[in-house]
Amino acid sequence: MKKSLVFLICISMCGCGKAEKTVHTPIESTPCAVWVESEHTPAIMEKDKCMSGAYIYEDMPYNEIDKFEEKIQAENDIYIYYIKKGEDFPMSFVIDCYAKNRIPMLVLGGDSSYEEVMTIALNCGSLDLPMFVEMDYNNEIEMYDAHSRLFRGYAPKTALVYGFDTDKNTYALPKSENMDWIAVNAFEKMSNGSVDSEYENIARWCDIYRDKSVMVNAAVPVFTDDRCNYAIDEACSEIDNIFSLAADHSNIGAVNYISLSINDEGRRKYSSRLSESDRIMTAYGNAVNSMPDIRYYCSTPYIGYIIGDKAIISSETALLLDADCTDTDYSNLKAVVNYTVDKEEKRIYLG
Repeated sequence: MKKSLVFLICISMCGCGKAEKTVHTPIESTPCAVWVESEHTPAIMEKDKCMSGAYIYEDMPYNEIDKFEEKIQAENDIYIYYIKKGEDFPMSFVIDCYAKNRIPMLVLGGDSSYEEVMTIALNCGSLDLPMFVEMDYNNEIEMYDAHSRLFRGYAPKTALVYGFDTDKNTYALPKSENMDWIAVNAFEKMSNGSVDSEYENIARWCDIYRDKSVMVNAAVPVFTDDRCNYAIDEACSEIDNIFSLAADHSNIGAVNYISLSINDEGRRKYSSRLSESDRIMTAYGNAVNSMPDIRYYCSTPYIGYIIGDKAIISSETALLLDADCTDTDYSNLKAVVNYTVDKEEKRIYLG
């Protein structure tokens, strides 16, 4: 924060034949956080914009792509299908996604046998289309390696995703050369009638795996049998919070919403279904439409100012960030050459 004081005090410099000058930060100038391009290397199928997706199979009558997107007034990039043990390959789902220019994502559980996974890999390969395949194997890295090699061999266009839950009490996951993406699965719960947010845990994993492309799969409880209550307002707010993570973590390449319900012996225990409320559908659509267009930037502890049409930073900040700048009339201030400004978020993106 000391560096921001450069703009709050009078500066007097003399030398090289220039007259001594003093500058104050104009009242109308806008202080902004300085962001710089990250060194993140995009994963297979990653886009410049952060992608959005959803599992909507249980959201009748909005469990078809066209009807769902018309309802939320937004367009997703990804749609998800969970392949249960013994279930046939969802050929119609994959074809429908591609017919509508959406990316299919298949999720396999840890109970998948080698023979079942081989059949899935052969089907993916026969289509010869790019798609995501997530394997949630509870840190069973040997099983993940064996199954991922099937996709590498038979379906090379698939992007392989290693999935795990946010509540893993560790700071290191097993690693495999076949992990194209990391999937952070945040299936939130409720206690005492309130949503237990996984926001901090998601952010923690994104920081730990800053060198990997991260996919966030989130389910926000709308109803649980904790107190048999609905939490519509909280769910709307939490959806907005989770999607906002994409603006702060340049390695988040996709945020997917998992809309589901869980029953036990005919009794409803849990629901994160978007179709529980029109307000939740609207909140989700707004979150999708708010996904950041500017990616691959990370925050710095430095402050700059927008004065007129120029972004101004201190000489020290320019040196530390190796920023492309031009001189000003003041030896301790620099004008940024290549920058983008987000006035709403009060950010200066360098480069």
